[in-house]
Amino acid sequence: MWNESFFSAPQLKRDSLGGGGGVIRQYPAPHEPYDGSVEDAPIVKLWYGLLADCLTRRSERIHLFLSDPSELPERDEFDDPDEDVQSFRMFTIRAYTGSAWEELMKLTAKMYAAFLQRLKIMAGFSLARRPPIEQGCFHFTVRDSVYEIQVTVRARPDGSEEAMVDLPSSPLQKSAAV
Repeated sequence: MWNESFFSAPQLKRDSLGGGGGVIRQYPAPHEPYDGSVEDAPIVKLWYGLLADCLTRRSERIHLFLSDPSELPERDEFDDPDEDVQSFRMFTIRAYTGSAWEELMKLTAKMYAAFLQRLKIMAGFSLARRPPIEQGCFHFTVRDSVYEIQVTVRARPDGSEEAMVDLPSSPLQKSAAV
């Protein structure tokens, strides 16, 4: 059985072509704690924490990308021969702060598709289409400030996707005035 609040959530409504319909979505979305909303999902909480931290530290960008397959660890005689080497592939999240890139975290590539999909949903992208480059935006609230977050996702030659999240230097407005 599915959760009705998930399918009727306003942030997931789209136009008939599957796009965002020009509506800029607001996050975190209002919901009751522990109501079964997608807002309580670990991936969503990780995104919100990452965005809040980067905005507080005045980062300019966040970059997400899969590691190069050539960076996989070497196998030795103690490795399980049936284990897929690709399972060791990682994805990197880094932030551009103070004119330098800083690696924030490396996570298993098994999480990458879900992490990127959540970003696409927040930015109003269609999950049915996969154009070479897609751009979108959403509003994100930190304390009483609202920021407009710009997102670009592009397909790489190897078929994977990478994302660049542009963070504003200042908020749009105070959310109390909205």
